[in-house]
Amino acid sequence: MIQIPEITAAIAAQVEKAFPGEKVYTDLAPRDFERPSNMVELAGVSMDPLSYGPSGVDFLFKYKITTFSEVDEVHASHLPVLDLRAMLVLGAFAAGYVRVKDRAPKVRGAEADTSFFDCAVVTLTLALTINRSEFTEPELYELMKEFELKINTKE
Repeated sequence: MIQIPEITAAIAAQVEKAFPGEKVYTDLAPRDFERPSNMVELAGVSMDPLSYGPSGVDFLFKYKITTFSEVDEVHASHLPVLDLRAMLVLGAFAAGYVRVKDRAPKVRGAEADTSFFDCAVVTLTLALTINRSEFTEPELYELMKEFELKINTKE
């Protein structure tokens, strides 16, 4: 099973492709971080327990990708630049999936918030289907041990 740090690293790699040469921080940015730069952080994990019946389950990973541009003396960015950076982050995930080891979590949603003056935030939701057997042992109930079948044929 793939782990959260591996998903985070794969997302950071996609952001690095969109902004070559720029620093991509994960989880926390240092106090005097570089600009322009980006930050990838896990915002939450949820599960859709009824997604695939008894065989599988969808885990949803919500990531917050913050893209920072240069700021002026009053700590404001040029807003069209932030809009463009948000579009570049969204475009980095336009394929609809992210390759993580031998798996490819699907992009379930991506939306940008450009209402800030010094950064734009993209919320990315990835869905990964996992076999339930990785979490629980299969149960064989007494009722399931015997199977009777009656076949009627017409001549």
